[in-house]
Amino acid sequence: MNVPTHVLGGIIPPVPTFFTESGEIDIQTLKKHVCHVISFRLGGILALGSNGEAPLLNKTERADVIKTVRSALDECGSSIPLLAGTGAQTVRDAVENCSIAADLGASFALILPPSAFPAYMTAAALRNYYETIATASPIPALIYNMPANAAGIDISSQLALQLAKHPNIIGMKDSSGQLVKMMEIISGAGEGFIMLAGSAGFLLPALAVGAHGAIAASANVVPGHLVRLYEQWRHVMNAGSLDRPMEMILQELRIEQNKILPLNRAVTSQFGPAGLKAALRARFGYADTPRAPLLRLNDADTAEIVTILQNIEGIE
Repeated sequence: MNVPTHVLGGIIPPVPTFFTESGEIDIQTLKKHVCHVISFRLGGILALGSNGEAPLLNKTERADVIKTVRSALDECGSSIPLLAGTGAQTVRDAVENCSIAADLGASFALILPPSAFPAYMTAAALRNYYETIATASPIPALIYNMPANAAGIDISSQLALQLAKHPNIIGMKDSSGQLVKMMEIISGAGEGFIMLAGSAGFLLPALAVGAHGAIAASANVVPGHLVRLYEQWRHVMNAGSLDRPMEMILQELRIEQNKILPLNRAVTSQFGPAGLKAALRARFGYADTPRAPLLRLNDADTAEIVTILQNIEGIE
């Protein structure tokens, strides 16, 4: 399946799954949040990513999340693509997840590798997993490489390039931060393969080596800032002439990138989904309850996030 790169790129928030105090999915808050972030010029939106606490949801809840995000996009008049996390511990379940996601209005499937038996997830096993799912999936698939959330499984550039030859594997989200690997894949896979950075922490470096955008948790908190950074980079790369020296422009972009590093760290590697929810509560008043076994942040950690937000006050 040949999907032009302009169909998927830019800034894509992986939306959280919000819960009520009783532990049910908070449909109204999820809709409200989706309608807020899509008021910015996003490239897409992801349901059931790692920040959506997808492994902690049952099949009915997973379907409810996709339906809710799809409904919010439609009600708010947005035509941006909906991506859905569909990875599972078995090929059978992942194929079913892809089919359900397609039926509910998702345009792309983002597939995390299985992690129950990491010692046996050889290149051959992973290749069989991805190719079997992609062949059966009614929507295009993207590889999701995130060693931190997959028991350390790190998809090599060699494997990624093999998978890129499959007609229904059209891209990759790489959260490893390995820019050399990213360059190897972008160069070897060719123009039709979509590369998305998995964190705002290395958005600018990823764009510099050829990435098409990012699926970034911080885009839930400061979508406008990340969209502007992405668009400014694109403008510089596409401009026939520049009004200032390139080094001056790049320094300005580096400053904008660096502004969000503390926030990005807090809502990803430092505090995870609970940190993202704490930041969203501080900014928008949403409930910050994650699903057990995840816990709310304690007061000291919440105060740290509030301070980070205060330091970047004025950033959208």
